[in-house]
Amino acid sequence: MDIGHPELVDKLVACIKRDGPLSFAGFMAAALYDPEFGYYMTPGPRIGREGDYYTSLDVHPIFAQLIGRQVAQAAEAIVREGEGDFTIVELGAGKGLLARHLLDSYRQNNPAFLSRVHYVLVERSPAMIAAQREHLRPLLDEGARITWAQSMGAFPAASVTGVILSNELVDAFPVHRVVMRPLGLREIFVGWDGDRFLEVEAPPCSPTLEQYFERLGIALEVGQRAEINLMALEWMRQAGTILRQGLVVTIDYGHTAADLYAASRKAGTLLCYHQHAVSESPYVRVGQQDMTAHVDFTSLALAGREAGLEVTGFTNQLHFLMGLGIESAFAGIDPESPESVAMRTLLKPDGMGTTFKVLVQHKGMPAPQLDGLRSRPFFLDALEAGRATGRTMEAAAR
Repeated sequence: MDIGHPELVDKLVACIKRDGPLSFAGFMAAALYDPEFGYYMTPGPRIGREGDYYTSLDVHPIFAQLIGRQVAQAAEAIVREGEGDFTIVELGAGKGLLARHLLDSYRQNNPAFLSRVHYVLVERSPAMIAAQREHLRPLLDEGARITWAQSMGAFPAASVTGVILSNELVDAFPVHRVVMRPLGLREIFVGWDGDRFLEVEAPPCSPTLEQYFERLGIALEVGQRAEINLMALEWMRQAGTILRQGLVVTIDYGHTAADLYAASRKAGTLLCYHQHAVSESPYVRVGQQDMTAHVDFTSLALAGREAGLEVTGFTNQLHFLMGLGIESAFAGIDPESPESVAMRTLLKPDGMGTTFKVLVQHKGMPAPQLDGLRSRPFFLDALEAGRATGRTMEAAAR
């Protein structure tokens, strides 16, 4: 099987020969984001029918429209009309479909609110920025205030009043991989045997990896593998730092820490996607396939709290969209029509509806009442840190 992009493979092999085995996080970062040859940094279809995977945004525009409805409702509690602009920051905007459908729904149904909105897409991939500009061209031509930023570092502290959004972003951050052995936790590194990449186990490169589980009160079983997304924690802290007043809304597939690191997940959650086929082989098609791992929402909530973000609510996509009135969109539509089938896909209890979670956090304001959180399938302490700490997020959810 093809090992991957030749120039990227050569680059990685040279690095391993020079410095020794790479952490899996370093390997994954290069495979996805190498400036020259990374999967997301080079031209080509990545998302949708012609790409390697679908997102909820590719399934039906109603997804973005309902998120827009939730944002507009939240805006009333964040900054009243006439009291200033409202900023929407979208991180990792993919093809720009969320921005396009959300802003287009404002153009048609809420032009007064659209006139207040400054929409900022945070994106570092030139290929993705080009796709976003193409999808947003009609709105740009009509004068919608849409700009781009390379990173959250472009925003001064406490400079955003509004909503920070992400959809299927955190799952694509590079992760460390670990495995529990009889003598303790081992980190999985990536080496090279002359013909292929291979795994090398060694003591963790940083005590942070062991402290990650200690903080959660979680003990892996011997032989159990897991992923640790340290970049996600820093990302959440940055989001909390740049937000002055408003919400952070994180939509992704994942679990609470207790579920994510349960003994039943013996092999972890790392998956690869190529032409809509799923595999567990990250060491082939390097730079030519997507790599993801499920999100630990407990740790995101804890990292957010360190930056002043309180938990507004935590739910799944099914209940979030139901709370926002998706059922009304089915009125007058043939139940067997492609449109109806697409919308039902967003709600499937054994698919997108429950695998995808929605974490809403607020800062600089009391917890707002949000339609998307009216029906909660989880108890308020669903994000409890774990057995050892006994810390609970219930107070933050009030």
